[in-house]
Amino acid sequence: MNENHEIKISIANCSGRSNIGQMSLEIAKKLDRALPYANINCLPAIYPDLKPAGKFKEADAIVVIDGCKESCVLETVKLGGFKPALRIAPDEDYGVEKTPGLDYDEEVMNKIAEDVIEKVKELYEKLRREKSP
Repeated sequence: MNENHEIKISIANCSGRSNIGQMSLEIAKKLDRALPYANINCLPAIYPDLKPAGKFKEADAIVVIDGCKESCVLETVKLGGFKPALRIAPDEDYGVEKTPGLDYDEEVMNKIAEDVIEKVKELYEKLRREKSP
């Protein structure tokens, strides 16, 4: 962890063509808007040879929001040489059934987003405590 900067959390998320892929994207957007230290970053930019990988390298933690049990985002993050501090998947963690298409239950997504925001706040506090002298 770089002690000369504020704590930064990078969000890597799914945006696939399923209800939970789209939920994952919306949850990531809600996190980005709600928490100034948590930012969505371009998933392909996680690869070290790409210049934008710096955003992931500079992060104190990476949060993965996978769309489903296929774990595409998690596997991509690992291939980039990173270990996420937190992984969320609406189907595995919240029992949402995956269906094809772009539509999802907004009320369910909002409840999940609220829970994920709380989990990321807890992660932030943990990182802050670890960083304190």
